[in-house]
Amino acid sequence: MLASGSQDTTVKLWDIEAGECLNTLVGHTGPVWSVPMDANKRLISGSQDETIRIWDLSPGKCLKLLRPDRPYEGMDITGVTGITDSQKMTLESLGAVSF
Repeated sequence: MLASGSQDTTVKLWDIEAGECLNTLVGHTGPVWSVPMDANKRLISGSQDETIRIWDLSPGKCLKLLRPDRPYEGMDITGVTGITDSQKMTLESLGAVSF
């Protein structure tokens, strides 16, 4: 079996000999960059969406979602003045929200 990550946010499991897709794992919201497998029928996928997912390959189910803490998670920056658009985008990428 081979696992591949994709720009379309999915992980695909392949039968190498038959050249067929066995399953498509869905859950990430950004491109999937890494998909190492371990010996216990689990796969770990890392994505640009800043998450790591641990999958059980038998049912193709996500067992655990890992996400790092972002320093400005939930901070409301609506109406904030004195910062540039670039600074605002950086704060939003670190978890701040603007309504």
